Amino acid sequence: MPSTPIKSCNKYVLSYKDSSNNTQQIGFYARDAYDCLMLAREFNSYVHDNPGSVMRIQQKF
Repeated sequence: MPSTPIKSCNKYVLSYKDSSNNTQQIGFYARDAYDCLMLAREFNSYVHDNPGSVMRIQQKF
């Protein structure tokens, strides 16, 4: 993924259910929700292995 200046990114929070059915949240600066998902899959092995566990991706203002 090419690097993007932080000024052109927004903060996103990705929520997912872990293996114990607990809701977890992780935050990323990304260009859009899809980039947020791709970053989560890259940096979080559980989300990578279980993409169906993602419940929500929300932009924070």
